[in-house]
Amino acid sequence: MARDIATFEQEIIARLGAGDVAGAAAVAADCRAARPEARAGWHFGSVAALLAGEHDRALALAEDWLRSHPADAAGLLQRSKCHFARGDRASANAAAAAAIDASADPALLDAIGEYLFHASEYPLALAAYDRALALRPGDPHLSAKRGVMHWTLGCFDRAAADYQAVLARVPGDPGALKALVELEPQRADHNHIAAIEAALRRSPAGSKAAATLHLALAKSYEDLADHAASWRHLAAGNRIERALFQYDVAADQAMIERLIESFPNVEQVGPDATGESPIFIVGLPRTGTTLLERIIGRHSQVHAAGELSALSEALGVALQRMGAEAANDWPHAAARADAGCIAREYMSRVGARRGDRPRFTDKLPTNFLYCPLILRAFPRARIVHLTRHPMATCYAIFKARFAGAYPFAYDLTELGTFYLAYRRLMAHWRRILPGRIIDVAYEDLVTGLEPTVRGLCRFLDIPYEAQCLEFHLNPTPTSTASAVQVRRKLYGSSLGQWRNYRRELSALERQLAAGGIALD
Repeated sequence: MARDIATFEQEIIARLGAGDVAGAAAVAADCRAARPEARAGWHFGSVAALLAGEHDRALALAEDWLRSHPADAAGLLQRSKCHFARGDRASANAAAAAAIDASADPALLDAIGEYLFHASEYPLALAAYDRALALRPGDPHLSAKRGVMHWTLGCFDRAAADYQAVLARVPGDPGALKALVELEPQRADHNHIAAIEAALRRSPAGSKAAATLHLALAKSYEDLADHAASWRHLAAGNRIERALFQYDVAADQAMIERLIESFPNVEQVGPDATGESPIFIVGLPRTGTTLLERIIGRHSQVHAAGELSALSEALGVALQRMGAEAANDWPHAAARADAGCIAREYMSRVGARRGDRPRFTDKLPTNFLYCPLILRAFPRARIVHLTRHPMATCYAIFKARFAGAYPFAYDLTELGTFYLAYRRLMAHWRRILPGRIIDVAYEDLVTGLEPTVRGLCRFLDIPYEAQCLEFHLNPTPTSTASAVQVRRKLYGSSLGQWRNYRRELSALERQLAAGGIALD
């Protein structure tokens, strides 16, 4: 008995969900043969080809469908994804814009907006949410998503209006309240504390909603200089967050030790497989990596590509080609990985995000794990390592929220343990890679911007340009935790902020001192 379209679709989705990309592609081919009029065979065939890295085939399947259905918004979205994977950003954007114009489905427009957000095409993503909200005015989910777009683009008044629209439909919404607190300093005569506390009373104890509201109160009370209340809520929010996931800091500690063991000597530079000279900005979060990226991104020769996951993905491909044993002990295997493979896979994944200037930045902080691999894969690369006072760093991390990206951030003892391991790793990289990594202190950026930038430009081998000092005028979108701060001129109020909580941080301070960290 012939399978109907729904059966084909269910089987393809099940296979994709199980990671059986080849099986999904085969069922999609059967669907195209048996039901050529159905989008499922063409669409999911393209999806499977894209997942398999067959970018040209993925695009061909999408185009085959669109020839007979040129206004199909989902098909146009898939065309955009294929062009993006192939590194053709202009064609990807044209297809995405056409998909927005062709769609009258708010759910699909939401999907288009999500894709464009992750592709760092924020103005187009905003257009998708504008259209979605025109079709479904006041929808709180869509309003919150558009608020993120406005925030990322630096349109803070419009972002605030979107979050107020969320609260009009969902009073006490934790995400909207926290966003409003983050968008501007809270004052005694203008704050959201009463609304947040009321929402907290209604939230289930131990829930993510409660954690979000505690952190909103922590920021509010810090703005009002009520440091005792601020710490109380900060600690409560982090306790809740930490209880929501499994994490063993000892595993990270062991991984870092294994990296040190696996790269014991001066690393030899590998062959230059790409001719590229990317600038890697590394360090712990909240140390000024976004600020530095926006400074460098003002330079006429540098494109700021944002936080890219391409390096770890490229290493994953290289390790996969080495066999199953490599995955079981990746730090040791990484020392033997094919640097040319890593370079080519990295550039393939960067694609259109590379920009059209001679140099580009990759600002993913955790790339500090891979410093020797960076320089083997890209002999002309530069690595800029951001530093900050240890206690200021740890406090800034503890009070931020990373949606699980940095699991060590929610418990002070775990944070101290990870910090010590990170410092040990960076000291090792400096020993085996002398002169290949420059340390830039956040404090130097704040107190001596021009000489610091001049020295940085010399290291990067680019001419100094005074416009780099006007980083706050950089129009490049940013979605990081410091999106609001980096659009202001430099201010030094955060340098010693941790000292307001010295008693609460005393155990961490002793832990770092015992680990050999200078704190003066």
